[in-house]
Amino acid sequence: MTDDAPQPDAFRASIEPPEAMAAVPGTWTITLSGLCVPEGGVVRIVLSGTRGNPSDWTRPQVVNPRAREYVTARCTGAASVVATVPTPEQFRGAAVDLTVTDAPLREGDEVTVILGDTSQGGGGATPQSFSQPAKAVEVCVAEAGEQRLRKVGSTTISISGGPMDSIRVIAPATVPAGKEFSILLKAEDVEGNVASLYIGEFDIEVSDPDLVTGPESVNFEGPGGVMTVGGFKAFSRGLVRIIAVDGISDIKYVSNPILITRHDQSQLFFGVIHGHTGLSDGVGTVEDYYACMRDDNRLDFGAVGDHDHDYETSDEDWKTIQRVTREANDPGQFATLLGYEWAKWRRNGDGDRNVYYDRDDLPMYRSGDEHYPSPPELSGALHECDCRAIVIPHHTASNGNFCDFSQHDPQIERLVEIYSAWGSSECSVHQGNPYPIRPAGSPQGGFTDAPMDSGEVASGFVQRALAMGRRLGFVGGGDDHLGHPGDPVKTGPEPFRYADGLMGVWAPELTREAIFQAMHYRHTYATTGARIVVLFRVSDAFMGDEVEVARHPELTQSRRIEGFIAGSARLAQVEVLRNNEVVHSLRPQSSELTLEWTDDEPLEPLALEPVDEGQPRFVFYYLRVLQSDGQMAWASPVWLLLD
Repeated sequence: MTDDAPQPDAFRASIEPPEAMAAVPGTWTITLSGLCVPEGGVVRIVLSGTRGNPSDWTRPQVVNPRAREYVTARCTGAASVVATVPTPEQFRGAAVDLTVTDAPLREGDEVTVILGDTSQGGGGATPQSFSQPAKAVEVCVAEAGEQRLRKVGSTTISISGGPMDSIRVIAPATVPAGKEFSILLKAEDVEGNVASLYIGEFDIEVSDPDLVTGPESVNFEGPGGVMTVGGFKAFSRGLVRIIAVDGISDIKYVSNPILITRHDQSQLFFGVIHGHTGLSDGVGTVEDYYACMRDDNRLDFGAVGDHDHDYETSDEDWKTIQRVTREANDPGQFATLLGYEWAKWRRNGDGDRNVYYDRDDLPMYRSGDEHYPSPPELSGALHECDCRAIVIPHHTASNGNFCDFSQHDPQIERLVEIYSAWGSSECSVHQGNPYPIRPAGSPQGGFTDAPMDSGEVASGFVQRALAMGRRLGFVGGGDDHLGHPGDPVKTGPEPFRYADGLMGVWAPELTREAIFQAMHYRHTYATTGARIVVLFRVSDAFMGDEVEVARHPELTQSRRIEGFIAGSARLAQVEVLRNNEVVHSLRPQSSELTLEWTDDEPLEPLALEPVDEGQPRFVFYYLRVLQSDGQMAWASPVWLLLD
């Protein structure tokens, strides 16, 4: 553990070269001066593992000088330093310990550490896999025998994306016929970072020129690895994709599906509303966070979700979030929601709950014992507030802080985060979940041999909540801590490396009010990050709707199940689930599917009893999609309510 200490006036730290490319091996020299450490004391150089400094920088080693990650150290003056690497049991991150021997380390001594020393045949050091403009390298000290280290300062290194591996073609999910639109070309490295130095030439093709026209070619000049290409126009309804063909390699990069709609239809918007900045335990500014969503990933809406703890997000920090969220809101172009994460971390079933508002400058109700320490108290405060709020439980099946759904406010708790960078809380890995929840506390870098179900808490599965009678629509989230909301950058340890999810929202327009209202109606679905188009209805009831069977007695005998799915890859399996059981399954051979199926089983014997007295019995349906590339989507349920 570490404590922050005032940085000595004489302390200096630097790293050369001051930049790196994500996951590209190299050699860096760290120089320290102005330290006073007695003989037997320790200087620790921290590359990752402290709160607010997440990273998967590869753990150094001091054993094999001919292997990668080899580190050496020396110092001037009478003292010597012996480099060791703390074990995962001693320190969960990547660090180098320098034990002072022979004499005390004096203020005038200079310590030099070479990360990735290649002088004896080593292969360099491997930096973190994600880009970060100012990644901190922290310096801590401890006297002989001390267990707690004191942070005395830091230096920074700029991590940029690596060489271009692929081009992502990002297009609007829906476009009304007759409307002009633009697309985004984004150069990405093998890890999913923006390859900021890339330039190239592309021919532009359209899968159906009768539906959409646009430019025939474009010179990709960025800046910064992303480029907006305008001049497209939709003419008539249908499904289309835009293809960018590399002028040198002839490799074709295909956009997400674009559904051309009528003007009077709801449109599909994608967003990420859960992630953390440097104001809590993430990295970067709130401005950077919104810019990544809006400019690098062409998302339609977003929100930050910094923690409510006052030792992380102060009152002044909350004012900053309020201000930047207000300034970033651009109706028709990019909508923002004011939000935060209510997170007591008691691991007693309360869970982490994210709070979102439909307007600006509203309060943060903190989860500390002296504030609003339980879900009912949070709900009470939100009901008394002159505002509209939506509360979304997050990573509900995680052993880090699970939600058992015992305390539920149906008026404001309308949605649940079925997937995030933690994995899917839908059900257990033993029930076929390909994205099991990763264990809390496992280090971000390196490999873990933890059992695949080691992160799960069964009482937090979303399917259990639905069977209890909790009417929760589905959203995909991020919980991004790396400054990459919406990027395909993955987080977590092996084999639990997942990217951010996305929330799809069907709304009449791109405004904060319309997005919030659609969330309240549960006209939402979740994906694991792919921009899959999903429509789902049960006898004309749209995803998220509730239907009183007494008003539609014909439903007691049969229900018409309809859907449309346009994938970003070939569809591997499309399933209709009723009361958590698969009742209809298809294995398409293409990337599009129109679903039409009738459930003829009598409804009455299927009805479930809710856990809350006074509530009607119910039957629910939802849709689950699996692509050939492993990407998934979940459409919010439709509930049929019986007397």
